[in-house]
Amino acid sequence: MSELKRKQINKNLVEPYDLFIALLSILSIINIVLYVAFSDKAVLYVIGIIDLLLSIFFFIDFLRKWIRAKSKPQYFAREYGWADLLASFPMPQFKIFRIFRIIKAYRTFQDTGLRNVARELIKNQASSALFTIIFLIILLLEFASIAILYVEMKNPQANIDTASDAIWWVYVTITTVGYGDKYPITLGGRVVGVLVMSTGVGLFGVLTGFLANKFVPKGKQIEKYEKQIKEMNESLDEIKQLLSKNKK
Repeated sequence: MSELKRKQINKNLVEPYDLFIALLSILSIINIVLYVAFSDKAVLYVIGIIDLLLSIFFFIDFLRKWIRAKSKPQYFAREYGWADLLASFPMPQFKIFRIFRIIKAYRTFQDTGLRNVARELIKNQASSALFTIIFLIILLLEFASIAILYVEMKNPQANIDTASDAIWWVYVTITTVGYGDKYPITLGGRVVGVLVMSTGVGLFGVLTGFLANKFVPKGKQIEKYEKQIKEMNESLDEIKQLLSKNKK
Protein backbone atom coordinates (compact mmCIF):
# COMPACT_ATOMS: atom_id res chain seq x y z
CA MET A 1 0.00 0.00 0.00
CA SER A 2 1.41 3.38 -0.97
CA GLU A 3 2.08 6.06 1.62
CA LEU A 4 -0.41 8.39 -0.06
CA LYS A 5 -3.13 5.73 0.06
CA ARG A 6 -2.38 5.01 3.73
CA LYS A 7 -2.67 8.70 4.63
CA GLN A 8 -5.98 8.94 2.78
CA ILE A 9 -7.37 5.96 4.71
CA ASN A 10 -6.23 7.43 8.02
CA LYS A 11 -7.86 10.74 7.10
CA ASN A 12 -11.19 9.09 6.28
CA LEU A 13 -10.98 6.54 9.09
CA VAL A 14 -14.43 5.46 10.25
CA GLU A 15 -14.98 5.56 13.99
CA PRO A 16 -17.77 3.71 15.86
CA TYR A 17 -19.40 7.11 16.39
CA ASP A 18 -19.58 7.66 12.61
CA LEU A 19 -21.33 4.33 12.15
CA PHE A 20 -23.75 5.23 14.96
CA ILE A 21 -24.69 8.52 13.26
CA ALA A 22 -25.07 6.72 9.91
CA LEU A 23 -27.47 4.20 11.49
CA LEU A 24 -29.47 7.04 13.05
CA SER A 25 -29.67 8.68 9.61
CA ILE A 26 -31.02 5.47 8.08
CA LEU A 27 -33.56 5.20 10.92
CA SER A 28 -34.70 8.78 10.28
CA ILE A 29 -35.32 7.96 6.60
CA ILE A 30 -37.27 4.85 7.64
CA ASN A 31 -39.37 7.07 9.89
CA ILE A 32 -40.30 9.21 6.89
CA VAL A 33 -41.67 6.07 5.24
CA LEU A 34 -43.52 5.16 8.44
CA TYR A 35 -45.20 8.55 8.42
CA VAL A 36 -46.78 7.56 5.12
CA ALA A 37 -47.54 3.97 6.13
CA PHE A 38 -49.37 4.77 9.39
CA SER A 39 -52.42 6.97 9.78
CA ASP A 40 -53.06 6.64 13.52
CA LYS A 41 -52.20 9.88 15.32
CA ALA A 42 -50.80 8.14 18.42
CA VAL A 43 -48.36 6.05 16.36
CA LEU A 44 -47.31 9.12 14.36
CA TYR A 45 -46.74 10.96 17.64
CA VAL A 46 -44.38 8.19 18.80
CA ILE A 47 -42.42 8.50 15.56
CA GLY A 48 -42.35 12.27 16.01
CA ILE A 49 -40.90 12.01 19.52
CA ILE A 50 -38.17 9.62 18.40
CA ASP A 51 -37.48 11.85 15.41
CA LEU A 52 -37.03 14.80 17.77
CA LEU A 53 -34.48 12.74 19.70
CA LEU A 54 -32.65 11.97 16.44
CA SER A 55 -32.64 15.67 15.57
CA ILE A 56 -30.84 16.41 18.83
CA PHE A 57 -28.19 13.81 17.97
CA PHE A 58 -27.79 15.29 14.47
CA PHE A 59 -27.40 18.83 15.80
CA ILE A 60 -24.74 17.68 18.29
CA ASP A 61 -22.99 15.90 15.42
CA PHE A 62 -23.06 19.11 13.33
CA LEU A 63 -21.53 21.09 16.21
CA ARG A 64 -18.86 18.40 16.65
CA LYS A 65 -17.89 18.52 12.98
CA TRP A 66 -17.99 22.32 12.97
CA ILE A 67 -15.66 22.57 15.98
CA ARG A 68 -13.25 19.92 14.63
CA ALA A 69 -13.18 21.30 11.07
CA LYS A 70 -9.79 22.75 10.08
CA SER A 71 -11.54 25.08 7.64
CA LYS A 72 -15.06 25.92 8.73
CA PRO A 73 -16.06 27.61 5.44
CA GLN A 74 -14.85 24.57 3.49
CA TYR A 75 -16.77 22.18 5.76
CA PHE A 76 -19.93 24.27 5.55
CA ALA A 77 -19.85 24.85 1.77
CA ARG A 78 -17.89 22.05 0.11
CA GLU A 79 -18.40 19.23 2.61
CA TYR A 80 -22.17 19.79 2.89
CA GLY A 81 -22.08 21.20 6.40
CA TRP A 82 -25.13 23.25 5.50
CA ALA A 83 -26.97 19.98 4.78
CA ASP A 84 -25.88 18.60 8.17
CA LEU A 85 -27.31 21.69 9.84
CA LEU A 86 -30.61 21.60 7.95
CA ALA A 87 -30.91 17.85 8.55
CA SER A 88 -30.84 18.49 12.30
CA PHE A 89 -34.05 20.52 12.13
CA PRO A 90 -37.12 18.45 13.14
CA MET A 91 -39.42 20.14 10.60
CA PRO A 92 -40.65 17.76 7.84
CA GLN A 93 -39.38 19.93 4.96
CA PHE A 94 -35.78 19.59 6.19
CA LYS A 95 -35.73 15.84 6.87
CA ILE A 96 -34.94 15.03 3.24
CA PHE A 97 -31.47 16.53 3.78
CA ARG A 98 -30.66 13.54 5.98
CA ILE A 99 -30.11 11.60 2.76
CA PHE A 100 -26.90 13.64 2.39
CA ARG A 101 -25.70 12.14 5.67
CA ILE A 102 -26.23 8.62 4.35
CA ILE A 103 -24.46 9.44 1.06
CA LYS A 104 -21.50 10.97 2.92
CA ALA A 105 -21.30 7.98 5.26
CA TYR A 106 -21.42 5.54 2.32
CA ARG A 107 -18.59 7.37 0.54
CA THR A 108 -16.51 7.39 3.71
CA PHE A 109 -17.05 3.65 4.24
CA GLN A 110 -16.21 3.03 0.58
CA ASP A 111 -13.00 5.07 0.75
CA THR A 112 -11.94 3.43 4.00
CA GLY A 113 -12.72 -0.12 2.92
CA LEU A 114 -14.76 -2.76 4.71
CA ARG A 115 -11.68 -4.46 6.16
CA ASN A 116 -10.37 -1.21 7.65
CA VAL A 117 -13.81 -0.37 9.03
CA ALA A 118 -14.03 -3.79 10.73
CA ARG A 119 -10.49 -3.42 12.08
CA GLU A 120 -11.32 -0.01 13.56
CA LEU A 121 -14.51 -1.31 15.18
CA ILE A 122 -12.63 -4.25 16.71
CA LYS A 123 -9.87 -1.92 17.89
CA ASN A 124 -12.41 0.29 19.68
CA GLN A 125 -14.59 -2.47 21.11
CA ALA A 126 -15.73 -0.40 24.08
CA SER A 127 -16.98 2.49 21.94
CA SER A 128 -18.50 0.09 19.41
CA ALA A 129 -20.43 -1.71 22.13
CA LEU A 130 -21.60 1.53 23.74
CA PHE A 131 -22.96 3.07 20.52
CA THR A 132 -24.49 -0.24 19.45
CA ILE A 133 -26.38 -0.54 22.74
CA ILE A 134 -27.61 3.07 22.56
CA PHE A 135 -28.84 2.54 19.00
CA LEU A 136 -30.63 -0.71 19.93
CA ILE A 137 -32.30 1.01 22.89
CA ILE A 138 -33.58 3.76 20.57
CA LEU A 139 -34.88 1.11 18.17
CA LEU A 140 -36.60 -0.77 20.97
CA LEU A 141 -38.08 2.42 22.41
CA GLU A 142 -39.64 3.36 19.08
CA PHE A 143 -40.85 0.05 17.67
CA ALA A 144 -41.97 -1.44 20.99
CA SER A 145 -44.03 1.71 21.61
CA ILE A 146 -45.61 1.39 18.16
CA ALA A 147 -46.28 -2.32 18.71
CA ILE A 148 -47.88 -1.90 22.14
CA LEU A 149 -50.10 0.88 20.82
CA TYR A 150 -51.12 -1.19 17.82
CA VAL A 151 -52.29 -4.16 19.92
CA GLU A 152 -53.63 -2.32 22.97
CA MET A 153 -55.66 0.48 21.38
CA LYS A 154 -58.14 -2.03 19.98
CA ASN A 155 -59.27 -2.87 23.52
CA PRO A 156 -61.55 -0.22 25.10
CA GLN A 157 -60.31 -1.14 28.59
CA ALA A 158 -56.63 -0.62 27.73
CA ASN A 159 -54.71 1.93 29.81
CA ILE A 160 -51.95 2.30 27.21
CA ASP A 161 -53.73 4.26 24.52
CA THR A 162 -51.57 7.33 23.88
CA ALA A 163 -48.05 7.85 22.56
CA SER A 164 -46.82 9.19 25.90
CA ASP A 165 -48.30 6.16 27.68
CA ALA A 166 -46.53 3.78 25.29
CA ILE A 167 -43.13 5.45 25.46
CA TRP A 168 -43.40 5.80 29.24
CA TRP A 169 -44.28 2.11 29.65
CA VAL A 170 -41.44 0.93 27.40
CA TYR A 171 -38.89 3.15 29.13
CA VAL A 172 -39.79 2.21 32.70
CA THR A 173 -39.85 -1.45 31.64
CA ILE A 174 -36.39 -1.51 30.06
CA THR A 175 -34.94 0.45 33.00
CA THR A 176 -36.46 -2.15 35.40
CA VAL A 177 -38.26 0.61 37.34
CA GLY A 178 -41.75 -0.71 36.61
CA TYR A 179 -44.07 1.73 38.41
CA GLY A 180 -47.08 -0.38 37.46
CA ASP A 181 -49.22 2.61 36.50
CA LYS A 182 -49.25 1.44 32.87
CA TYR A 183 -49.42 -2.20 31.80
CA PRO A 184 -50.70 -4.29 28.86
CA ILE A 185 -53.96 -6.19 29.30
CA THR A 186 -54.30 -7.97 25.96
CA LEU A 187 -52.53 -11.17 24.92
CA GLY A 188 -50.69 -9.36 22.17
CA GLY A 189 -49.65 -6.63 24.59
CA ARG A 190 -48.28 -9.16 27.04
CA VAL A 191 -46.28 -10.81 24.25
CA VAL A 192 -44.80 -7.39 23.45
CA GLY A 193 -44.14 -6.94 27.16
CA VAL A 194 -42.22 -10.23 27.36
CA LEU A 195 -40.08 -9.20 24.39
CA VAL A 196 -39.40 -5.75 25.88
CA MET A 197 -38.47 -7.19 29.26
CA SER A 198 -36.25 -9.90 27.74
CA THR A 199 -34.32 -7.61 25.41
CA GLY A 200 -34.60 -4.17 26.98
CA VAL A 201 -33.58 -5.14 30.49
CA GLY A 202 -30.51 -6.91 29.08
CA LEU A 203 -29.54 -3.93 26.94
CA PHE A 204 -29.97 -1.42 29.74
CA GLY A 205 -28.13 -3.71 32.13
CA VAL A 206 -25.16 -3.91 29.77
CA LEU A 207 -25.22 -0.12 29.36
CA THR A 208 -25.21 0.55 33.10
CA GLY A 209 -22.52 -2.11 33.59
CA PHE A 210 -20.39 -0.48 30.90
CA LEU A 211 -20.73 2.95 32.50
CA ALA A 212 -19.93 1.51 35.93
CA ASN A 213 -16.77 -0.18 34.62
CA LYS A 214 -15.61 3.15 33.20
CA PHE A 215 -15.48 4.58 36.72
CA VAL A 216 -14.70 1.60 38.93
CA PRO A 217 -11.18 0.95 37.56
CA LYS A 218 -10.27 4.59 38.19
CA GLY A 219 -11.34 4.26 41.80
CA LYS A 220 -9.27 1.09 42.22
CA GLN A 221 -6.32 2.78 40.57
CA ILE A 222 -6.53 5.68 43.01
CA GLU A 223 -6.66 3.23 45.93
CA LYS A 224 -3.59 1.49 44.52
CA TYR A 225 -1.66 4.77 44.28
CA GLU A 226 -2.73 5.77 47.79
CA LYS A 227 -1.51 2.42 49.10
CA GLN A 228 1.83 2.84 47.34
CA ILE A 229 2.23 6.37 48.72
CA LYS A 230 1.43 5.11 52.21
CA GLU A 231 4.06 2.36 51.89
CA MET A 232 6.62 4.87 50.63
CA ASN A 233 5.93 7.17 53.58
CA GLU A 234 6.34 4.27 56.01
CA SER A 235 9.66 3.35 54.35
CA LEU A 236 10.83 6.96 54.62
CA ASP A 237 9.93 7.00 58.32
CA GLU A 238 11.97 3.83 58.90
CA ILE A 239 14.96 5.32 57.08
CA LYS A 240 14.72 8.50 59.17
CA GLN A 241 14.62 6.44 62.35
CA LEU A 242 17.72 4.46 61.30
CA LEU A 243 19.59 7.66 60.43
CA SER A 244 18.70 9.22 63.76
CA LYS A 245 19.97 6.12 65.64
CA ASN A 246 23.24 6.14 63.72
CA LYS A 247 23.82 9.80 64.59
CA LYS A 248 23.40 8.98 68.27
